[in-house]
Amino acid sequence: MTEIGRLLTAMVTPYMPDGSVDYAHARRLAGHLVRIGNHGVVVTGTTGESPLLNDDEKARLWEETKQELGAGATVVAGSGTNDTRHSIHLTRLAERAGADAVLCVVPYYLKPPQEGIFQHFRAIAESTSLPVIVYNVPGRVGTGMTVETTLRLAEIPNIIGNKEANGDLAHTARVMEGAPEFKIWSGNDNDNFHLWCMGAWGAISVTSHIVASQQRAMLEHVLAGRLPEAAAIHRKLCAVTDACFLNGSPSTIRYVLRQLGFKIGEPRLPVVEPDAGVGAKVMAELAKHRLDVLVAAG
Repeated sequence: MTEIGRLLTAMVTPYMPDGSVDYAHARRLAGHLVRIGNHGVVVTGTTGESPLLNDDEKARLWEETKQELGAGATVVAGSGTNDTRHSIHLTRLAERAGADAVLCVVPYYLKPPQEGIFQHFRAIAESTSLPVIVYNVPGRVGTGMTVETTLRLAEIPNIIGNKEANGDLAHTARVMEGAPEFKIWSGNDNDNFHLWCMGAWGAISVTSHIVASQQRAMLEHVLAGRLPEAAAIHRKLCAVTDACFLNGSPSTIRYVLRQLGFKIGEPRLPVVEPDAGVGAKVMAELAKHRLDVLVAAG
């Protein structure tokens, strides 16, 4: 089974002026993200506005991104929905598109019981030979996986890990203790340092669009046991994370990238960019930091 990268950007989806997907710019952006330090990208996750893309758009994004990055970087396809059958269909499309793994979120809106969550993920895993990463983000979906459900899923051979965004470090510690080989990717950027110190595998990050080199350095310091150096980077990056979520996500990071000169187009409704006042606060904070791209004038 292919080893999935540690530091992955949850990549935005670029659009043309008419609102259609800009596949050429998606390829360029994915290549840029790897060059600045990411081990790969997650395509059509929440940050990529997955609920606003149709199946054909998703499949083409997965295929073109993998063609661009090749074997040297990871492409994880966001194929999860709140419909098990649809998630299986998308997962099979991802496998045909050449994705290295899929990311599947806890079913949203329906608030299934824990047994429903388990059966949902088991059915997806059994439909594919790809590695499956489950995604626990109760703040977005309305319900979360318990430790017990996560440990049951860790017993399924191709469910290799969890993107954890519940903000509960003790919860994650219990998962790590119960399933030491089960990989954890931090799903909240301000939790990266803490989870990495606990032994988490990596992060699926939003701010790594613009600070991947620093996140990569922090991760390497942690892996080498240089915790004071890692902590110093973490303390500075907390302000970057707070700024990049000031108007929510993906709204804010899209705005930031456009201000930095990335021609990714406007988001699809109902996502809207920050107003001028909030945008000015975001960019004023980011101007204080070393980014992987220059902050645009004004």
